[in-house]
Amino acid sequence: MKALENPFSKLKNSVKIGKMPRIQQELTACLQCGYCISVCEAHEQTPWESVTPRGKIYYLNQLSSAGGVDKILGREVSLNPYFVDAMYRCTGCGNCEAVCHANIKLVEFWETVRKWMVDEGVGPMSAHKGMAKKVGEVHNPYGEPPSKRGDWWPQDVERSQVPDVLFFAGCTGAYRQQTLPQVGVRVLARAGVKINMLGTEEWCCSSPLLRTGTHRYSLECAEKVVEGADGMGAKDMVMTCSGCYKTISTDFGKFYAKTGQNVYHFSQYAEKLIAERKLPLNHEFKAKVTYHDPCHMGRHMGVFDTPRNVLKKIKGIELVEMERSRENSRCCGAGGGYKSQYNDMAVNIAAERIRDAEETGAEVLVTCCPFCVVNLTQGAKQVGSKIKVMDLSEVLLKVSAPVEKPAEEKRPEPPKVKEAAPAENEAAEKERLAKAKEAAEKAAAEKVAAEKMAAEKAAAEKEKELAAAREREAAEKAAAEKETAEKASLEEDEEEGPIGEDIWTDNSPHALVRRAAWNKGLRCRKDYGDQSIPVAFVKPKVAVYILTEGTVDDKTKEELEDDGWMVLSFLERDVSDGEEQALQIRAAVKENLRSLGKKKRR
Repeated sequence: MKALENPFSKLKNSVKIGKMPRIQQELTACLQCGYCISVCEAHEQTPWESVTPRGKIYYLNQLSSAGGVDKILGREVSLNPYFVDAMYRCTGCGNCEAVCHANIKLVEFWETVRKWMVDEGVGPMSAHKGMAKKVGEVHNPYGEPPSKRGDWWPQDVERSQVPDVLFFAGCTGAYRQQTLPQVGVRVLARAGVKINMLGTEEWCCSSPLLRTGTHRYSLECAEKVVEGADGMGAKDMVMTCSGCYKTISTDFGKFYAKTGQNVYHFSQYAEKLIAERKLPLNHEFKAKVTYHDPCHMGRHMGVFDTPRNVLKKIKGIELVEMERSRENSRCCGAGGGYKSQYNDMAVNIAAERIRDAEETGAEVLVTCCPFCVVNLTQGAKQVGSKIKVMDLSEVLLKVSAPVEKPAEEKRPEPPKVKEAAPAENEAAEKERLAKAKEAAEKAAAEKVAAEKMAAEKAAAEKEKELAAAREREAAEKAAAEKETAEKASLEEDEEEGPIGEDIWTDNSPHALVRRAAWNKGLRCRKDYGDQSIPVAFVKPKVAVYILTEGTVDDKTKEELEDDGWMVLSFLERDVSDGEEQALQIRAAVKENLRSLGKKKRR
């Protein structure tokens, strides 16, 4: 009989820890009541106390309280590999936070601890390391070529050069679940929305890495997306991925700056279009439907009503709720890096969610996240369920299809009676036939010439496309060589050991001021306009300069003020956290908006 393999045989030995993260307040607040245990899906799959939220906090408390007595007794304070494994047996769903009587922000807490373990060199798990490596190399966790990032775009939808909406596909949408972003842009196009995408310039939002403790790539990912989106000039950014929605909305500002666009999940933008009567719901969807709340979108971001409001607007749908829904919704099992490392258990959790849906008698399970769609579909297959898993965008594509007008019936024309030509008109008839023959030959010749011209034009277009493809290939090759060189440099840096968050967050005076301003609801652009204003608040016309020394050039200041701009300047040495400067900027924004408003009224 073959011996069972020890699941921890490949884990490292205990590692001596350095400084603990700043989590003492949370550790002290935990009542060890155990309410979190009954809602923990990971504990259902691995029924050990050490996997529960309470058990993990208890272990962290023991590490935190270790002191002089341990040194006297020769007890080493270390991170046990079993605990490291337990920390990653968590979907990050936040159900524990929803029931916590001490109101501990546990979603953020688990991510802080995971980041600390990565810094200590004991995390993340093997699958997560692979994802991080691929994001560092090709900017997506699947290791796919960046040149194919925009291949998902449907040919029947026009890409507008001056779009209303920048559609962010996300890595899963771009490379794995391409149907979802395709459906999303088709629905928006039916509403008359002008759309575009970043394509090859779209990088991973870094959500899979942040949730598993790796922060080192988040700055450059955020910078790439924010700068690319601002350069396109769209007013809004829309996405069908709940993970991208959470990360771009909440995490980009921590590492770089928030986007200059209003960030919407697809369901939110769809509700807006329906309310504005721009998206016609032309068809019924006759089915009993239940809705699954994605964790990133529901518990984490508080978006519960929006997708339900959209479903209620669709004729024919009977919406029923599962027993566990909204804040208490069961996780699908795919989040927090859990599926990538513990796939079988993730599918088991999804199967339980499918059973929840079946108890309602629903025929269709609708959700708003590609990860939920994938895992719930696999869960349905595991239990042999006939319930259909759909994304909300797929339902809207069906009901918003244009109504086909019935073809008009054509009445048959009465048969033409050919009268016999008189003998005296025989010569005229011959002449008419000769002219008809000549006209037909001429038309045929013109058709051949047109076809030849079209073929030549097509050949020229093809040659043009080939030339463009060769140029792209050369550019990609050069980019690949550059990435290889950067990778070699990066690998040299990796040899130096764990790296803290501060190194990978832009804490320059410019970035500190931008982030502080963003956190006060002010939107800015970098290097704006002909004068290349370093930090520009465009609508209120406030220009901000952060200088090493001196003041803004008199000529530049005069030109800007003549154009209605208010100019502020700060010295780098005076910027600590950007808060003081952000308050001055906010006051200037209010003042200049009033001033511009008065001039407009005159």
